[in-house]
Amino acid sequence: MVEQALKPSNQLAVPFLLLSTDAVSSGMGEAGNALLSDNSTAEPNTAMANFLERRFGVSITYTPWLRELVRDRKLMFAGGFYRFESQMTMTASLNYLSYGQIDLIDINNVNMGSIQPTEYVGSVGISKGFGSKFSLGMKLKLIHSNLYTGADAAVSRQAGTAYCVNVSAFQRFPLNSFHNSEIAVSVNIENIGPKISYYNRADQRSFLPSNLKIGTAFKTRTTAEGEIGIALDFNKLLVPEKPLNADASVMQSIVSSFSPGGGLGIGDIGASIGAQFCYRKTLSFRLGYNLQGDERSPGSFFSAGMGLKRKKIGLNLAYLSGNPQRTFLSNTMRFTLDYSM
Repeated sequence: MVEQALKPSNQLAVPFLLLSTDAVSSGMGEAGNALLSDNSTAEPNTAMANFLERRFGVSITYTPWLRELVRDRKLMFAGGFYRFESQMTMTASLNYLSYGQIDLIDINNVNMGSIQPTEYVGSVGISKGFGSKFSLGMKLKLIHSNLYTGADAAVSRQAGTAYCVNVSAFQRFPLNSFHNSEIAVSVNIENIGPKISYYNRADQRSFLPSNLKIGTAFKTRTTAEGEIGIALDFNKLLVPEKPLNADASVMQSIVSSFSPGGGLGIGDIGASIGAQFCYRKTLSFRLGYNLQGDERSPGSFFSAGMGLKRKKIGLNLAYLSGNPQRTFLSNTMRFTLDYSM
C-alpha cells in the first residue's frame, strides 16, 4: 500500500512544486504573488525580484511535516538574489524534499525493507525591469525525483529527471496621492516543461504540475510607522483532469485543461487571500486563507504568521491549519531565516 502511494499519478508528478517555499507568503494563505514589501522574497514571483527593496538577499526555509506518520519528513529551501545596476536581477535556489524512512510491506503483510524517497529542484532565474513600474521574469528549474527504484514483472522503476520553466510579469500602479499607496498585479505561469518518467516505458510518463497564477495586491500606510498589505491570488492547474493518451504533448494538456470536462470550472480554480501588517519594518503579523477545489492540489487551509526583522536579518514563521483528511499541510509549521543588504 505504501509502495502504491509513492507512485506518481498518471496526471501529476512532483506536486511539491506547488508548495510555497517561504514563511512570509505561507502566513498569508500562500498569497503574495503580487505583494511587494520589505519582507518579500524572490520566490513567489521572479519578475517581482527586480523591485525588492534590498539589492542582495539570501534565505533558508525549513518545514517539518507529517511527523506523526513518517520519521524525518521535511521540506528545505535555500535561495538568493542579486540586483545589478542595469535593472536586472539574478536568482538561484535549491528545494529539497525528504519523505523520511518508509517501511514497505506486500499484500501478505511481509516486510520488504525500507526506502527514503527524496526530490530535488534547483533553479536559476532572471528578472528584467522596464522602467520603475513593470518587469518580466523567467526561471529555469532542474528536477530530480527519486521516489522508488526497483523492478517488478512488468517494468523497471527509476529516478525521474526533468526540467521546466516559469514565466512571470509584474506591474505596479502607485497611488501617491493616497498615503503613498500602491496597487500591483502579476501573472505567473509555472512549471511548464516535458513530462517526467519513472519507468522504462514510453507510455508511463507523468505531467509536471503546470500552474497559472494571477495575483493582485494593495498596500498602504495606516500610520507614519505602520503599513498594511492585502493580497489576493487565483490559480488553476494547467493539466486536464481526464487522462490523455500517452503521446499527448504539454501544449495539448494545457489547452485540454481549459476545455469542457478538462478542468474548466469554478470549482477547479483555487484562491488565496492574505493580509499583512508591518510596524516600523520590524514586526509583522499575517493572516490568510487558501481555498482549493481541485482534488490534485495540496488542499485548503487557514494560516497565520509573524516576522521579526532587525537591520539585515529577518526571522519569519507560519502555521497552517486545515482538515487533516483533506490536506496534508494541516498543522504544518514553516520557518524562514533571511539576510539582505
